[in-house]
Amino acid sequence: MRRMTSYLLAVTLLLLFAQAAHASQPIWEMEQKLTIKSLSISEDGEAVAVGTQNASAILLGQDGTQKFEFLAKNVVTGVALLSDGQLLVSSDDRHLYRIDAGGKEVWNKDFKKMIKTLSATADGQLAVITLYNTNVIYLLDGAGEVVQELPLEITVKNAALSPNGEWLAAGAANQYGYLFNQASDQQYKVPLSGDIVSIAAADNGTIVIGTSNNKAFLYTSEGALKGTLTTKDKVTSVDITKDGQFIAVADYSGNYYVANTDGKPLWTTKETGAGQQIRFSHDGNRLYAASDKGAVFQYAVGAVLEKGKQAEFAQKALLVSAIAAVILLLAGLYIWLRKKKPHILQRLWKSKTAYLMLLPSFTLIIIFLYIPSFSGLFHSLYDWKPGARSEFIGLANFKRMLSDPYVTKGAGNLLILIVTGLFKALIPPLIVAELIYHLRSKKSQYIFRTAFVISMVIPSVGMLLIWQDMFDPNIGLINQLLHTIGLGSFGHAWLGDPKTALWALILIGFPFVGILQLLVMYSGLIAIPEEVIEAARIDGARSWRIIRSIHLPLLAGQFKLLIVLSLIGIIQDFGSILIVTGGGPADSTYVPALQMYFAATKFNDMGYASALGVSMFVIILIITIINMKFIKTNTD
Repeated sequence: MRRMTSYLLAVTLLLLFAQAAHASQPIWEMEQKLTIKSLSISEDGEAVAVGTQNASAILLGQDGTQKFEFLAKNVVTGVALLSDGQLLVSSDDRHLYRIDAGGKEVWNKDFKKMIKTLSATADGQLAVITLYNTNVIYLLDGAGEVVQELPLEITVKNAALSPNGEWLAAGAANQYGYLFNQASDQQYKVPLSGDIVSIAAADNGTIVIGTSNNKAFLYTSEGALKGTLTTKDKVTSVDITKDGQFIAVADYSGNYYVANTDGKPLWTTKETGAGQQIRFSHDGNRLYAASDKGAVFQYAVGAVLEKGKQAEFAQKALLVSAIAAVILLLAGLYIWLRKKKPHILQRLWKSKTAYLMLLPSFTLIIIFLYIPSFSGLFHSLYDWKPGARSEFIGLANFKRMLSDPYVTKGAGNLLILIVTGLFKALIPPLIVAELIYHLRSKKSQYIFRTAFVISMVIPSVGMLLIWQDMFDPNIGLINQLLHTIGLGSFGHAWLGDPKTALWALILIGFPFVGILQLLVMYSGLIAIPEEVIEAARIDGARSWRIIRSIHLPLLAGQFKLLIVLSLIGIIQDFGSILIVTGGGPADSTYVPALQMYFAATKFNDMGYASALGVSMFVIILIITIINMKFIKTNTD
């Protein structure tokens, strides 16, 4: 509950205050439009280095002005801008280069294998590289010499240093993430789901790991999972601010995200081409992203991060205030009861064991019923895309329903289903209950009652599939029977004809003796005092008069209950339609609940699905109130 409350408060504050950074034209773009393989931002934020697929390392100004280009002999796999303006460059040509501020080579080192990844501190005194198909992380000094080798039990996929050089994060082919401290001792390793694609570390030891299964995971320096961000496609690159408070993620569909360390998205945008690289500036005020189309983008995200900090502070303050208010309320209630109603406290204390045993049930009900319900009500006012930024749109989702042809058509179908459904729920069970009740032998009553109840063991899905076969146009029992008695011919597709599909659905379950409804009616009949029936018979009343003047009035409570339950079931039900017709043919069997299901599952339009759910709840509530108001029982 705490996590859900925190989520709702954070999203609300961010939507009220945060202004999304606007994507602009690329600050720089390659003429060849090839993939940018690596990206680095200088410590002062005045320069950007890119490594490209066409074997070039290019230094750009903050505005995208090209300062120099260094050509390697193969794809540039990594770049690291140093505080003195120099540049480290790794390449598939097996070399690591150090380039001065003017673009001239200072030295190069041959590592005999292709270099996959490169990461370095701003002063250049510590760097790490990983080589193709090796299980070793190499730590280098400022001259490019290997000072230490950290072996893993399997091939290393990625490695990254924190900006202060105190932490080293790594990912391996066994889908484990590792963290090493400044002394190169392993802090922990954590299992992950999906291949590790990218990794980054903050000065406080917080790490973010991007995987191929559309997830970015955040872990503390102790190895505890802080949060998870779900992306729309495979993660391609991740980064984290120096202080470890925010993360940035790029995915293969060109979506770029900024989130807090709980994994809650604060900002997102989309560009043409697959996202390849993403980096924060050292102060966190700007975000740089690069695509497979050779484009580099710059976004001003400082305001978003600041509002995220404010929202987090406000969220904690509100949570503390809410807890304090609850404590004060409980304390006040206790004091009042102790002074005014001490006997209530005594009774509660005597029954403490029962209340404690009920506590787990109430907890689960709150978590799995009430919280999702309030979440649906809240998100019906939003253009809600889980895992991405949500936008407050007020009543737009409800206005959209009025012009949605599937909803309007479904509302008409639903009205027909309600009328026929109420008939099916009330009349056939009442008739069968009366027939069983009027059997003279108690043993016969028991046998027939049991025979009907046994049918409850048949799975509802199995019953639907049987009826689907019965409506088969060629071998179905319905066409066979009609042909036999001369009322039809083979080949009529009852479920495939828009004129008959809805009525075929209504016919499913004939003769419509619902077991719950039957038991409710029968229990109401046997609860009628025998003295009342005997007095009516002495006065000359026959069975029909007894049913009309005694049974029906005294069954009003059962009718009220069954009407409410039937209405809820009919309005909410879409499973049978989904299994048998899927809403077709065309939209002839569509209902609003089915549109809610498709909006949520097929189109990921959760805000609209929530609005449809809220609308159905309101309709059920109104009908229930009318039913409770106008149908009187003998106890009202």
